[in-house]
Amino acid sequence: MVLLPAAAALAGVLIGLWSRVLVVRHSLPGGEPPPFTVEAVTGLVLAALTWRAVTPGLDPAWPGGLWDGAARAVAARAAGLLALCWLAGVCVVLAFVDAAVRRLPDRLTLAAYLGTGVLLTVSAAAGGRWGDLPRAGLGGLALAAFYLLLFLVNPAGMGLGDVKLAASLGTALGWLGWGVLVAGAFLGFLAGGVYGVALLATRRAGRRSEIPFGPFMVFGAFAAVLAAPLL
Repeated sequence: MVLLPAAAALAGVLIGLWSRVLVVRHSLPGGEPPPFTVEAVTGLVLAALTWRAVTPGLDPAWPGGLWDGAARAVAARAAGLLALCWLAGVCVVLAFVDAAVRRLPDRLTLAAYLGTGVLLTVSAAAGGRWGDLPRAGLGGLALAAFYLLLFLVNPAGMGLGDVKLAASLGTALGWLGWGVLVAGAFLGFLAGGVYGVALLATRRAGRRSEIPFGPFMVFGAFAAVLAAPLL
Protein backbone atom coordinates (compact mmCIF):
# COMPACT_ATOMS: atom_id res chain seq x y z
CA MET A 1 0.00 0.00 0.00
CA VAL A 2 2.95 2.31 0.65
CA LEU A 3 4.95 1.57 -2.49
CA LEU A 4 2.47 2.97 -5.01
CA PRO A 5 1.94 6.32 -3.22
CA ALA A 6 5.72 6.61 -2.83
CA ALA A 7 6.19 5.87 -6.53
CA ALA A 8 3.48 8.42 -7.35
CA ALA A 9 5.27 11.00 -5.21
CA LEU A 10 8.53 10.37 -7.07
CA ALA A 11 6.73 10.53 -10.42
CA GLY A 12 5.08 13.77 -9.30
CA VAL A 13 8.44 15.32 -8.46
CA LEU A 14 9.80 14.35 -11.88
CA ILE A 15 6.67 15.64 -13.61
CA GLY A 16 7.02 18.78 -11.51
CA LEU A 17 10.37 19.50 -13.15
CA TRP A 18 8.57 19.92 -16.48
CA SER A 19 5.65 21.63 -14.79
CA ARG A 20 8.05 24.27 -13.47
CA VAL A 21 9.13 24.99 -17.05
CA LEU A 22 5.47 25.52 -18.01
CA VAL A 23 4.87 27.73 -14.98
CA VAL A 24 7.83 29.96 -15.84
CA ARG A 25 6.86 30.06 -19.52
CA HIS A 26 3.30 31.18 -18.78
CA SER A 27 4.15 33.41 -15.82
CA LEU A 28 6.37 35.91 -17.61
CA PRO A 29 6.96 38.61 -16.49
CA GLY A 30 5.66 37.46 -13.10
CA GLY A 31 8.86 35.65 -12.17
CA GLU A 32 9.81 32.12 -11.14
CA PRO A 33 8.20 30.32 -8.18
CA PRO A 34 10.39 29.46 -5.16
CA PRO A 35 12.74 26.49 -5.65
CA PHE A 36 11.18 23.01 -5.51
CA THR A 37 7.67 24.30 -4.73
CA VAL A 38 6.08 23.12 -7.98
CA GLU A 39 7.80 19.74 -7.75
CA ALA A 40 6.87 19.26 -4.08
CA VAL A 41 3.22 20.20 -4.54
CA THR A 42 2.86 17.95 -7.59
CA GLY A 43 4.45 15.00 -5.79
CA LEU A 44 2.34 15.50 -2.68
CA VAL A 45 -0.95 15.69 -4.58
CA LEU A 46 -0.25 12.66 -6.76
CA ALA A 47 0.82 10.65 -3.72
CA ALA A 48 -2.36 11.61 -1.84
CA LEU A 49 -4.59 10.69 -4.78
CA THR A 50 -2.83 7.35 -5.23
CA TRP A 51 -3.03 6.58 -1.52
CA ARG A 52 -6.76 7.23 -1.63
CA ALA A 53 -7.14 4.88 -4.61
CA VAL A 54 -5.14 1.94 -3.26
CA THR A 55 -6.38 1.99 0.35
CA PRO A 56 -9.46 -0.23 0.85
CA GLY A 57 -12.49 1.61 2.14
CA LEU A 58 -11.45 5.11 1.04
CA ASP A 59 -13.17 5.12 -2.34
CA PRO A 60 -16.96 4.67 -2.04
CA ALA A 61 -17.16 3.40 -5.62
CA TRP A 62 -14.54 0.70 -5.03
CA PRO A 63 -14.42 -0.15 -1.31
CA GLY A 64 -11.97 -2.98 -1.92
CA GLY A 65 -9.25 -0.66 -3.20
CA LEU A 66 -7.49 -0.36 -6.54
CA TRP A 67 -6.58 -4.03 -6.97
CA ASP A 68 -9.82 -5.64 -5.81
CA GLY A 69 -11.76 -7.47 -8.55
CA ALA A 70 -11.23 -8.57 -12.13
CA ALA A 71 -8.74 -7.12 -14.59
CA ARG A 72 -11.32 -4.86 -16.24
CA ALA A 73 -12.32 -3.43 -12.88
CA VAL A 74 -8.68 -2.73 -12.03
CA ALA A 75 -8.22 -1.07 -15.43
CA ALA A 76 -11.27 1.09 -14.81
CA ARG A 77 -9.99 2.23 -11.44
CA ALA A 78 -6.52 2.88 -12.83
CA ALA A 79 -7.97 5.04 -15.61
CA GLY A 80 -10.06 6.93 -13.07
CA LEU A 81 -6.96 7.53 -10.95
CA LEU A 82 -5.02 8.67 -14.01
CA ALA A 83 -7.80 11.13 -14.83
CA LEU A 84 -7.52 12.70 -11.38
CA CYS A 85 -3.72 12.71 -11.54
CA TRP A 86 -3.75 14.30 -14.99
CA LEU A 87 -6.13 17.00 -13.81
CA ALA A 88 -4.07 17.55 -10.67
CA GLY A 89 -0.83 17.90 -12.63
CA VAL A 90 -2.28 20.51 -14.97
CA CYS A 91 -4.05 22.30 -12.12
CA VAL A 92 -0.81 22.70 -10.17
CA VAL A 93 0.63 24.57 -13.15
CA LEU A 94 -2.53 26.64 -13.50
CA ALA A 95 -2.55 27.54 -9.81
CA PHE A 96 1.05 28.76 -9.85
CA VAL A 97 0.53 30.72 -13.07
CA ASP A 98 -2.66 32.34 -11.78
CA ALA A 99 -0.97 33.27 -8.50
CA ALA A 100 1.88 34.91 -10.42
CA VAL A 101 0.12 36.76 -13.25
CA ARG A 102 -3.63 36.33 -12.59
CA ARG A 103 -4.17 34.41 -15.79
CA LEU A 104 -5.34 30.89 -16.63
CA PRO A 105 -4.01 30.10 -20.14
CA ASP A 106 -6.51 28.59 -22.57
CA ARG A 107 -4.11 25.86 -23.68
CA LEU A 108 -3.78 24.56 -20.15
CA THR A 109 -7.47 24.74 -19.26
CA LEU A 110 -8.31 22.95 -22.53
CA ALA A 111 -5.68 20.27 -21.85
CA ALA A 112 -7.13 19.75 -18.38
CA TYR A 113 -10.66 19.35 -19.72
CA LEU A 114 -9.87 17.08 -22.67
CA GLY A 115 -7.46 14.83 -20.79
CA THR A 116 -9.83 14.38 -17.88
CA GLY A 117 -12.77 13.67 -20.17
CA VAL A 118 -10.90 11.09 -22.24
CA LEU A 119 -9.55 9.20 -19.23
CA LEU A 120 -12.92 9.17 -17.46
CA THR A 121 -14.47 7.80 -20.65
CA VAL A 122 -11.85 5.03 -20.69
CA SER A 123 -12.66 4.28 -17.05
CA ALA A 124 -16.37 4.12 -17.81
CA ALA A 125 -15.80 1.82 -20.78
CA ALA A 126 -13.53 -0.54 -18.86
CA GLY A 127 -15.69 -0.73 -15.76
CA GLY A 128 -19.13 -0.42 -17.31
CA ARG A 129 -19.81 2.80 -15.39
CA TRP A 130 -21.52 4.54 -18.31
CA GLY A 131 -24.12 5.97 -15.97
CA ASP A 132 -21.45 8.09 -14.27
CA LEU A 133 -20.43 9.89 -17.46
CA PRO A 134 -23.62 11.98 -17.82
CA ARG A 135 -23.28 13.07 -14.19
CA ALA A 136 -19.66 14.05 -14.83
CA GLY A 137 -20.65 16.03 -17.91
CA LEU A 138 -23.50 17.74 -16.10
CA GLY A 139 -21.20 18.49 -13.18
CA GLY A 140 -18.78 20.26 -15.49
CA LEU A 141 -21.56 22.23 -17.15
CA ALA A 142 -23.16 23.15 -13.83
CA LEU A 143 -19.99 24.43 -12.20
CA ALA A 144 -18.92 26.28 -15.36
CA ALA A 145 -22.39 27.87 -15.63
CA PHE A 146 -22.21 28.97 -12.00
CA TYR A 147 -18.84 30.64 -12.52
CA LEU A 148 -20.06 32.18 -15.77
CA LEU A 149 -22.94 33.74 -13.86
CA LEU A 150 -20.48 35.15 -11.32
CA PHE A 151 -18.38 36.53 -14.18
CA LEU A 152 -21.37 38.21 -15.79
CA VAL A 153 -22.45 39.74 -12.48
CA ASN A 154 -18.95 40.93 -11.54
CA PRO A 155 -16.33 40.64 -14.31
CA ALA A 156 -13.71 42.23 -12.05
CA GLY A 157 -14.08 39.50 -9.46
CA MET A 158 -14.08 36.43 -11.71
CA GLY A 159 -12.44 35.78 -15.07
CA LEU A 160 -13.31 33.60 -18.04
CA GLY A 161 -10.28 31.47 -17.20
CA ASP A 162 -12.00 30.58 -13.94
CA VAL A 163 -15.09 29.55 -15.91
CA LYS A 164 -13.02 27.25 -18.13
CA LEU A 165 -11.19 25.75 -15.17
CA ALA A 166 -14.54 25.13 -13.46
CA ALA A 167 -15.59 22.92 -16.39
CA SER A 168 -12.67 20.55 -15.76
CA LEU A 169 -13.01 20.54 -11.99
CA GLY A 170 -16.77 20.08 -12.19
CA THR A 171 -16.37 17.12 -14.53
CA ALA A 172 -14.05 15.29 -12.15
CA LEU A 173 -16.08 16.17 -9.07
CA GLY A 174 -19.33 15.23 -10.77
CA TRP A 175 -17.86 11.84 -11.65
CA LEU A 176 -17.37 11.20 -7.94
CA GLY A 177 -20.84 12.41 -6.97
CA TRP A 178 -23.03 15.47 -6.52
CA GLY A 179 -22.03 15.80 -2.88
CA VAL A 180 -18.36 15.93 -3.83
CA LEU A 181 -19.13 18.58 -6.46
CA VAL A 182 -20.94 20.82 -3.98
CA ALA A 183 -18.23 20.31 -1.36
CA GLY A 184 -15.47 21.15 -3.84
CA ALA A 185 -17.14 24.39 -4.88
CA PHE A 186 -17.88 25.36 -1.28
CA LEU A 187 -14.36 24.64 -0.03
CA GLY A 188 -12.88 26.74 -2.83
CA PHE A 189 -14.95 29.77 -1.84
CA LEU A 190 -14.28 29.13 1.85
CA ALA A 191 -10.52 29.04 1.32
CA GLY A 192 -10.62 32.13 -0.89
CA GLY A 193 -12.76 33.97 1.65
CA VAL A 194 -10.45 33.13 4.56
CA TYR A 195 -7.44 34.27 2.53
CA GLY A 196 -9.16 37.52 1.56
CA VAL A 197 -10.15 38.28 5.16
CA ALA A 198 -6.58 37.58 6.28
CA LEU A 199 -5.23 40.03 3.70
CA LEU A 200 -7.69 42.70 4.80
CA ALA A 201 -6.91 42.12 8.47
CA THR A 202 -3.18 42.50 7.86
CA ARG A 203 -3.74 45.45 5.50
CA ARG A 204 -1.95 43.67 2.68
CA ALA A 205 -4.96 44.25 0.41
CA GLY A 206 -7.95 46.56 0.14
CA ARG A 207 -11.61 45.87 -0.53
CA ARG A 208 -11.09 46.41 -4.26
CA SER A 209 -7.90 44.39 -4.56
CA GLU A 210 -7.98 41.59 -7.12
CA ILE A 211 -7.15 38.13 -5.79
CA PRO A 212 -6.41 35.21 -8.16
CA PHE A 213 -9.11 32.63 -7.49
CA GLY A 214 -7.73 29.69 -9.48
CA PRO A 215 -5.53 28.35 -6.66
CA PHE A 216 -8.51 28.26 -4.30
CA MET A 217 -10.68 26.50 -6.87
CA VAL A 218 -7.99 23.84 -7.23
CA PHE A 219 -7.52 23.51 -3.47
CA GLY A 220 -11.24 23.16 -2.83
CA ALA A 221 -11.72 20.59 -5.58
CA PHE A 222 -8.93 18.25 -4.51
CA ALA A 223 -9.71 18.67 -0.82
CA ALA A 224 -13.20 17.41 -1.68
CA VAL A 225 -11.78 14.53 -3.73
CA LEU A 226 -9.63 13.38 -0.82
CA ALA A 227 -12.50 13.83 1.62
CA ALA A 228 -15.03 12.06 -0.64
CA PRO A 229 -15.39 8.99 1.65
CA LEU A 230 -16.69 11.31 4.38
CA LEU A 231 -19.25 13.05 2.16
